[in-house]
Amino acid sequence: MWALVAGIAHLIAPTFGPGFYPMWYFALSAVAFGLMLPAIASLHVRHALVRQSGAILGTITGVSVVTLGSVASSTTGVVPAAFLVSGMWWWTIGKMWAETRALPRAFGWLTMALAIVCFALLGAYAYTGGVVMAVPDLPLRMVLGLWLIVLAGLLWRDAR
Repeated sequence: MWALVAGIAHLIAPTFGPGFYPMWYFALSAVAFGLMLPAIASLHVRHALVRQSGAILGTITGVSVVTLGSVASSTTGVVPAAFLVSGMWWWTIGKMWAETRALPRAFGWLTMALAIVCFALLGAYAYTGGVVMAVPDLPLRMVLGLWLIVLAGLLWRDAR
């Protein structure tokens, strides 16, 4: 349930934008990132059953996404670091799902593809000498929101 609420908050927050209604944007961003923590904890338990090292790395990078994503919503200089840990998180858990079926393999491959996008954006940032990262940040937050909604559905399906 918390992943669903976090996903919806990630979809709604960018509609307000930091310059349009900053208080709503920052409050929804805090909710969106903060409510990812229960889903990360649930994933840790699921991952620990199939691969200890992946479970630990997945949890550490997932919590880093929450922390850096929260900060990046107000400080654009942190966005490249947020892309790096998002890519690491999505690659780690996506690879684990594709290899172990802890979640559907297709969702694992999709998650790994999102990781590659994050790494490519980080590479573009480094190559161009600091292209404005706020531009790709908002669409990727929307993708994160949709990804969390799908994750919520998969976790709910397995819980029944």
